[in-house]
Amino acid sequence: KSSMQHNATTLRSKKIDLVYQEVWGLLLAYNIIGREAGQAAEAFGKTPSDIRFKPVCQYIAVQLIVMAAANPASATGRRLSQLRSGIASLFLDHRPRPTRPRTVKISKTRYPVDRKAAPLK
Repeated sequence: KSSMQHNATTLRSKKIDLVYQEVWGLLLAYNIIGREAGQAAEAFGKTPSDIRFKPVCQYIAVQLIVMAAANPASATGRRLSQLRSGIASLFLDHRPRPTRPRTVKISKTRYPVDRKAAPLK
């Protein structure tokens, strides 16, 4: 059923308390991922808005699986620094502004058009 909804996030619980628990879990995960992305941005001298959220979310999800399989729990700090350095590859590229301003192209029509006419009311 999830694939029919294009993998949209669905709440699967049938009891109201469990629905609240799922919503809180989603909000908590969203905030933790955003905070980790923001800390990674600050570590590399960028703003948090310079990072794309969806790839960061996917990257962190994969790295959490890898971290869960790792044995020594004492290396968590080192793994978090590696996680933040991996997030650095997900920064947005800043493109230069165009040299000329954007213009609206006039659509070509076969009929004469009065460009000075008053707009319709």
